[in-house]
Amino acid sequence: MPRQPLEQFGEGTEVVRVYFALGLEEARRAEAVLDGAGLTFAVEVEEVGGPTMFGFGRPRRGAGVWIRESEVDAACTALEAAGLVKGLVDRGED
Repeated sequence: MPRQPLEQFGEGTEVVRVYFALGLEEARRAEAVLDGAGLTFAVEVEEVGGPTMFGFGRPRRGAGVWIRESEVDAACTALEAAGLVKGLVDRGED
């Protein structure tokens, strides 16, 4: 299944960010894993962080990988199997 624009998921479709990649190589690897698993996903550039209370630092850009809520478990399983765990969303499991 292909990468598609976030808007193409359609009105009323619940989508969640399943992964956040801080680098281009990491984002491409996550895309390849999800594509190989047959999942449709979207990638959006996002800014994270910002100045500290002392005024240091700038926001960083990364790639948020979005997927249908119903496919989160399948996506996380595929990403974990590929060793992509650092940017996985917290699914609230203990």
